[in-house]
Amino acid sequence: MKTKSLMIAGVLSMISAAAFAQTNPVAQVHQDNAQIRQDVKEIHQDTRQIKRDNAVIAVKQSQVAAGQQQLQAERGERNALARAEHADVKKGDLAGAQQLDQARRAEQQNIKVEKQAIKHDEKVIARRSVDKHQEQVARRDEKLERHADKVKRDHDAAKI
Repeated sequence: MKTKSLMIAGVLSMISAAAFAQTNPVAQVHQDNAQIRQDVKEIHQDTRQIKRDNAVIAVKQSQVAAGQQQLQAERGERNALARAEHADVKKGDLAGAQQLDQARRAEQQNIKVEKQAIKHDEKVIARRSVDKHQEQVARRDEKLERHADKVKRDHDAAKI
């Protein structure tokens, strides 16, 4: 039993030594360097993509802010129309009050549409932000993995 296990261990060590001996250390280093260059290119592409995503998000955020300012202005106009309508009702001018009421209702409808557009834009920004964050997490994980591979390659190269 002991001799069988020693023979099996010997055969396995010869197979692993033969497999290791077949790889040329210089060729392995060249292959590792090529992989590192490819990884660096991918990192640069990811960085450019993240910068583009940040720019798109910033533009969308500025559009949302402008939309909110416009919404505030429209609300002010609506409130002014409501005050004028109430003043006409107090005076007893029902025809003028009815016209102001129609104008206020139209303004209220415009405000509602604006609010929906702003909410939609905010949701788009939130989705893009989440996607960007996921890409950054994946990129960080890839960096850690590449770093571990590099440490292992350097350790293996030191043995050669």
